[in-house]
Order: sequence, then structure tokens, then C-alpha cells
Amino acid sequence: MPIRDLANYGQYITLGAQIAASMIVPVIIGIYVDNRWNLSPWGVIIGALLGFGGLISIVLKLASKTGKIEYRDKSNKESGKNSESDQQGIGKI
Repeated sequence: MPIRDLANYGQYITLGAQIAASMIVPVIIGIYVDNRWNLSPWGVIIGALLGFGGLISIVLKLASKTGKIEYRDKSNKESGKNSESDQQGIGKI
């Protein structure tokens, strides 16, 4: 397995970790707040909402990045130029 493929897998592992952490960390903090100040269930609810907001933020950033890459590749193909990712043999996200 070439090193280049491992780098692509690393991107997906990082994305998965970001998504998991964006939901898990705020909920754990919410559980702590509930137990510490006896506010059950509001800490978990607010933590879940914050986590969901973080998840939406990650998805929007990924969609924006992917859209820019596809637009650049489409423009380069229309003008007859090879994109940098085509020259290096790196796949699209």
C-alpha cells in the first residue's frame, strides 16, 4: 500500500474523529454540569445542541471545501489544464 493512500485514509480518520468529538465532548461536559449543579437534564440538552451546531459547522466547511475543489477542477478541465491533484494522482475528497 503506497504512502499516498495512507495519507488519504488519514484525512477520513481525522474527519471521523472531529465528528465524534463534536458530539461527545459537549454532551460529557453537559453531564458534568448536570451532576455538579443538579440541573438535570438541561446540561445534556444544551451540550447536545452545541454538539449538533459543531457538527453542522464541520459539514458546512467540508461542503464548501469540496465545492471549491470541484469548481477548480471543472475550470481547469474546460481550459485544457490538468489540476494539481490530477498531476499528483491524488483522489478527490
